[in-house]
Amino acid sequence: MSAPAARRRAEAPAPGVDPLRTALGIGYVVVAAVLATVAAWPVYAAPRMLLVAAVGTVAGLGLAIVTRSLRLHGPLAALFAVGATAVVYALLVVPVAVPGAVGDAPTWLRGIRDGFVGVIVGWKQLLTLSLPLGEYQAVLVPFLLVMLVGPLVAGLLVMPDRRRSPLAVVVGFAMSGFGLAFGSSSLSEPLVVGPVVVPAPRELAVGIGGLAAALVWLLLRSRSIRAVALRRATAGTVQRAGLSGWPAVRRRALAAVLVAVALVVGAVVTPAAAQLTDRSALRDRIEPAVVLRQTATPLASYRAAFGADRIEEPWLVIEGDTGGVERLRLATLDSYDGETFHVAAARDDAAARFSRLPRADTRMPGDVAFGLTVDDGYAGVWVPAPLGLRAAPEFEGPRRAALADGFHRAADGATSIDIAAVPDASAPASGGGHGLLPGDAYSLVSAPDAPAPLGEPDSTPLIDLDEYPALAEWVEMQEQPATAAGFTELVDRLRGRGYLSHAAVDGPDAAEWISRLDAGYTFLPSYSGHSAARIEALFTQLVDQQRLAGPDASDAALVAAVGDDEQFATAIALLARALGYESRVVLGFRLAGAEEVPGAAACTEVCAGGALAVWAEVAAEGGAWTPVDATPQHEVAPSLIKEGEQLPEHPTTPDRTDTATVDPPAAQSESSETAAASPEETDLGLASLLSILRWVGLGGAAVLLLLLPFIVLVAAKGARSRRRRHEPVPEVRIVGAWDELVDLYADHGLPIAATTDRAAAARATGRRAAVELAARVDGAVFAGDPPSDADAEAAWAIVDAERAELRARARARARLAAKLSFASLTRPLRPARASLEEPAR
Repeated sequence: MSAPAARRRAEAPAPGVDPLRTALGIGYVVVAAVLATVAAWPVYAAPRMLLVAAVGTVAGLGLAIVTRSLRLHGPLAALFAVGATAVVYALLVVPVAVPGAVGDAPTWLRGIRDGFVGVIVGWKQLLTLSLPLGEYQAVLVPFLLVMLVGPLVAGLLVMPDRRRSPLAVVVGFAMSGFGLAFGSSSLSEPLVVGPVVVPAPRELAVGIGGLAAALVWLLLRSRSIRAVALRRATAGTVQRAGLSGWPAVRRRALAAVLVAVALVVGAVVTPAAAQLTDRSALRDRIEPAVVLRQTATPLASYRAAFGADRIEEPWLVIEGDTGGVERLRLATLDSYDGETFHVAAARDDAAARFSRLPRADTRMPGDVAFGLTVDDGYAGVWVPAPLGLRAAPEFEGPRRAALADGFHRAADGATSIDIAAVPDASAPASGGGHGLLPGDAYSLVSAPDAPAPLGEPDSTPLIDLDEYPALAEWVEMQEQPATAAGFTELVDRLRGRGYLSHAAVDGPDAAEWISRLDAGYTFLPSYSGHSAARIEALFTQLVDQQRLAGPDASDAALVAAVGDDEQFATAIALLARALGYESRVVLGFRLAGAEEVPGAAACTEVCAGGALAVWAEVAAEGGAWTPVDATPQHEVAPSLIKEGEQLPEHPTTPDRTDTATVDPPAAQSESSETAAASPEETDLGLASLLSILRWVGLGGAAVLLLLLPFIVLVAAKGARSRRRRHEPVPEVRIVGAWDELVDLYADHGLPIAATTDRAAAARATGRRAAVELAARVDGAVFAGDPPSDADAEAAWAIVDAERAELRARARARARLAAKLSFASLTRPLRPARASLEEPAR
């Protein structure tokens, strides 16, 4: 026989294969495609993806049917499938996945080009655009590829059914994995059905549905294969009674219980395991999140901009008219951990997302267009931009391609970053090797700023007031209502009773920013930082001063808190949260159109370090934000009252020349303040134990998952052997003993001759047990009288003895290999092998 003929014979389906099995395989592929569509819905959330899924599945299965109908095998079938898939993909990609390219011939050809390019680069686009993607440009191309290639490969495996068909389960799970991997790491909202709460219903439906579909298909397939084999083994000789009564009920109940247990365990264990650790998706590992985690909060460097060597240093050069845009923001810091205000995505990947902003012509009437050039004073990942940015900036210069590719914007549009790598020589200046450098320039289009009026706060504070006792006490002392008007009054009092200071020591650095203030300014030192301890110290000064000054004290007598925008913007943000407002802190520049704030500069053509500002933003109605300036006054210096003292009847403000410099204490770090302010000690022993137990549990679960395939393999072999051994019909039990012996030889690597009768096959093995068992099986099958239970027990005794002998002769490693071998489970039902179950002619 020639090699091609032998290969075709090996690839041929098993004799007696019921077309129903092929239909069941196709049904499984369709179910897997439906589950893959459900898993991918959050990625796109667009009705067109349903069209992509349907067309891709039908086209993939159609290509598989055509390939099999042409009776192609091996490399030739693979070559035909690849070529046909490319042609079909080219015909479908534009009308199905890139509808924006439907038009004249050149547009259509560009769409086809984008479709093939998307096969390579489209995956990165999925990870860098914010969800849901909708139908934007060619984002549906990867999904079309999955829904076309997945059913094609799975269809080739199940049409017709053969020993490799179960591999279609791997393809089915991989199709569902597309949506889970490229989607969000946030789980779907719990489903409440009466008193029952179903966590992560979408993920559970996909996971458990895929498992159930695979189990049902494999069980039905295995049952069909076994039925065909038994029919061939007893054809024309044994009148095999159908399985009925209690044995039939028991077998079917056992199968149902196994499936039910698997589903229940998956439904219970999966949510519990998900609570042990954060779920992550591929988009969590992209560069923006990594770069942000490596970048310190920009608020920490705010005070450095007022040093003598940086206050006049130009950061940005503005070209064009910025009328309508009042503020240019560097970073919007929306998360506070008690130490620093930072961008949520820098610490908590699930809280915020940075994605690429498409570069599109979306200019609207009234929009503002201007340009920015980075000067010597600035470098870093934070991209100065207005809040209403319409599209990605148009970068200029030699780095324009890298900057355009590295530009990302937060989902709420409040912060822009650029993760473009910088030359090694410039890495120190850039603050980490990414972002803008002096000389980079870009133009942008923005909607004009339109601050929304402040709405009413919620009744529930958004911070734990027990952690901020001084803040809570100061708010209570003001006796203001928890309304928008009350919050506005609290902010005015906070700024009016504060005192501006950008330095801890009076010296050359302080002289630069003091010269910009009104004559007669009195220097007072203030610490930098905006930790909870620093803000509590600020409110403690205000509380003590108001308590000692008495209820009739003037506004000037209540001035006590010393600091700058860093502390007061944080204090206002926390104050807003104490009243029930959502709040955040913004670092940036005020432009010429912004309202004038005493003590804070606005930039027109050039933004220098001394113009850097920090303000708070409070959530308004309709999802908008209201900016709240935070710079304290600098005209009235504090006259701090000590216990037992009284304010003079006519307080005066000393001249600066007569004011003695008060040196701050030696310890100025925030860490020492925080440590001193922490009265409680954490039970580190218990925390460490819980952490160890958690990781031990996760490690044990990981080991169990790794061992699960082998456990299932051993259990499947044991269940198969018990089923054969306990068949109610003695003839079938004896035939099962022969099947068990053949599987035993297959697992131990002993060859079985391809012949037409059992006796010849047994003699070819050279094993006496095989010869003896073959004789007993032929006698039982072809005898006039049916065999007894004793004959069946004798046949199985031969199998048990042969198993014991093979194990005794083999080494431990060989015994383990035989136990974990897949050979018996995947033993093909090819004509040569199937003839062992045929009656002798």
